[in-house]
Amino acid sequence: MPKEKSGALMRFINWIEKVGNKLPHMFWIFLGLWVLVILLSGVLAGISAIDPAKGEEVTIISLLNKEGLYWILTNIVKNFAQFPPLGLVLVMMMAAGFAERAGFIPALMRTLTKVPDKYLIPAIFILGICGNLASDASLVIIPPLTAALFYSRRKDPIFGLILGYAAASSGFTANLFIAGTDVLLSGITDAAAKIVDSNYNVYPTANYYFMVASTFIITAVATIFTVKYAMPRFARWEKEYEHAQVPEEYLKPITDYEIRALKKALLAAGGYFLLMLLLTIMPNGPLRDPTQNTIVPSTFLKGMVPILFLFFVIGGYVYGKSVGTVKRLTDMVNYMADAMKTMASYLVIILPIANFTYTFKHTNMASVLAIKLADFLKSAGFTGIGLFISIILIATFINLFITSGSTKWAFLAPVLVPMMYYLGYTPEWAQLLYRLGDSSTNSFTPLSPYFPVIIGYASIYKKDVGIGTIISRTFLYSMLFLVTWIILAIIWYLLGLPLGPGAPINL
Repeated sequence: MPKEKSGALMRFINWIEKVGNKLPHMFWIFLGLWVLVILLSGVLAGISAIDPAKGEEVTIISLLNKEGLYWILTNIVKNFAQFPPLGLVLVMMMAAGFAERAGFIPALMRTLTKVPDKYLIPAIFILGICGNLASDASLVIIPPLTAALFYSRRKDPIFGLILGYAAASSGFTANLFIAGTDVLLSGITDAAAKIVDSNYNVYPTANYYFMVASTFIITAVATIFTVKYAMPRFARWEKEYEHAQVPEEYLKPITDYEIRALKKALLAAGGYFLLMLLLTIMPNGPLRDPTQNTIVPSTFLKGMVPILFLFFVIGGYVYGKSVGTVKRLTDMVNYMADAMKTMASYLVIILPIANFTYTFKHTNMASVLAIKLADFLKSAGFTGIGLFISIILIATFINLFITSGSTKWAFLAPVLVPMMYYLGYTPEWAQLLYRLGDSSTNSFTPLSPYFPVIIGYASIYKKDVGIGTIISRTFLYSMLFLVTWIILAIIWYLLGLPLGPGAPINL
């Protein structure tokens, strides 16, 4: 492989890679943070702050005593078992894993093969952005598919690969539907919000309105940028592509038989979801809140995870039955069990994450730190748009080193959410700002576990493709997504629009 030119950009990338590779596993990072909180609770014990919401004094308590040791040992298992994201993620992964293995989700993505040339670019962005319905699976399904689409139409396949990767990774936080990301992050945000208000609830629909709007806006901006700027400069067909050994399954278009099965599955799953929605919006509907008869909150919103579970199960089952990937009911169980195997590392990491979060809350360190940070920002006059952009950029920078979105939010949320709360902003707004920064640079960081996979796919078409080739293109789209989202967030804030059902920006 030829040596890439060592310009300023590549030196920066190499520095990121070098630093990131020295970080220990997330388990050890959070175990260290957990131990650090316990030690600091003894050092900082007695420091207090006045909760502006309740007018009560909040004091840091020490765990370095007999009572503290009792609390730690009797709550380790309880903290793990009751951590909100744990059950939510496992339930969602069972359903999404089944739908993926039954072929329902991959079939949705392969519909791109039927798209005419003039609609291909926006279709790639729409489908790539919405691909997180399949969670990380979209990052290994969409890029090779878009590369093969470009190849079959004698367009630069590596550029097609980059488009699919940028859409699926940098656009990971947006969607037209409620996805696993919404469920996972809202669970962490909900736990952080309860540090300051035990009655506050954050739902998976917390950022839904913004995400639907941003899906279309990001698609429009990225399409214009691609057609007018990126393709003329970077998308060139090379002679070497003529000899590419492209796997047959990448070039195989979706068949009419599969499309008919997909239509049946979408009709069944979509009809079910529409029924759930109608049972919520109709007067005195059974899925409204049982005591207040409201839509926000409601049984529909609080029960979003089991509702989505059935959506994926119905879609996967109908599609699988139609094409033969699901022959018996036991196939469904086997597919779900297989999906759970991929969650083993997540279960291990959750143990220190959950205990770090609850220990941070129990010692009152999270509340005191958040109150003092909020007071400092207020006295410095650093609130509003400047603060929002800073939070987005901090999340963007951290994402270059730690690529797991839920991992970063797990240690940022206990401070960021209460701090924003005391400044008068909702947990939903704090979560959104984090998501925008976290998602944008997903395709840019070489520390992503999927980046080597993309290099491998690119080498199918060009053996000597370098890291710099991929980085230079994905960097452009990362910055495009980031700037677009910052502008959209500022406009959203200035207009005072709700982020989702019952989710305003200001308290």
